Amino acid sequence: MEKSVNNAITIDSVSMEYQTAGGTKRVLHDVSYQVSEGHFVSIVGPSGVGKTTLLRLLTGLATPTNGSIAVRGQELHGPPQGMAVVLQDYTRSLMPWLTVAKNIALPLKRSGLSKSEVAERVMSSLEEVGLSGSGRSYPWQLSGGMQQRVSIARAIASRPSILVMDEPFASVDAQTRFDLEDLVLKVRADFDITTLMVTHDIDEAVYLSDEIVVLRGSPAEVREVVSINIPFPRSQVASRNDPQFAHLRTRVYALVRGLE
Repeated sequence: MEKSVNNAITIDSVSMEYQTAGGTKRVLHDVSYQVSEGHFVSIVGPSGVGKTTLLRLLTGLATPTNGSIAVRGQELHGPPQGMAVVLQDYTRSLMPWLTVAKNIALPLKRSGLSKSEVAERVMSSLEEVGLSGSGRSYPWQLSGGMQQRVSIARAIASRPSILVMDEPFASVDAQTRFDLEDLVLKVRADFDITTLMVTHDIDEAVYLSDEIVVLRGSPAEVREVVSINIPFPRSQVASRNDPQFAHLRTRVYALVRGLE
């Protein structure tokens, strides 16, 4: 597959296997996909299919057994510059002994920014996620949804061009989840960030994405890439009531369950 610089990420014939006590475990096989600049792409599939393994490869935290991954034409050999990550468990990713502001400032320590520039970046990131005035609080003083907003603020503080999220809303209630989905769409629009997300929630994937990559099999392969043609901007009411939303949700569900 051509490693075009017109794509933010190029996944080229990637396979991944591990050596276990019982032998070789093959997780991914010949996975290829190109993430276009500025797109929001969700990765879905059955539990244990290898979604998080693929995400680890995309962030440079692991190296594929075969194939390659390139970010803007440069093959990955470790975590790339310009990429930020939001994890599911904010209680582990945020430092409870640091204030919200200091948590957000962590990725800026080696940025070369002055103290005043770091302070401005922290303030603007808090404002972006709707937490202005919370900088002096500690994470444990905030609700779960607010803590995940802090995680998102920290991710965007370095002004990344690529945002990777692993089940980012799985630990919050349904209403907070909807609010965070809309926040992510706002951040994407405001900063023009290319976004990849692993999720088990098919409705969420349809609501947020330009494209959904469906993984199936053992080892996992790309079963299908589903284009989401629901217009932007999206609304929790109007978009989810669009007949096309129900059609796409049903199609992706059938692909995940192996009914197609």
